[in-house]
Amino acid sequence: NELLLQLEDAMRKQGKTQADFAAQKGVTRQTVNPYFNGRKSLLTNTGREIIEYLGLRIRLEPDESAKSRP
Repeated sequence: NELLLQLEDAMRKQGKTQADFAAQKGVTRQTVNPYFNGRKSLLTNTGREIIEYLGLRIRLEPDESAKSRP
């Protein structure tokens, strides 16, 4: 999943971990882990909080390849 790859890249570049985010939220790393490994959707309030924590945003762009699909 491209979004998960971008989150992992941003975390690595910023030196942040799942444990850092969990501590900031006051929960365990195990609680937030499903959002980082794709078992829970990032299109939730917690997912939004993860994205904001990393200083990122989701931008929707047209999928040019979709034009060629029936």
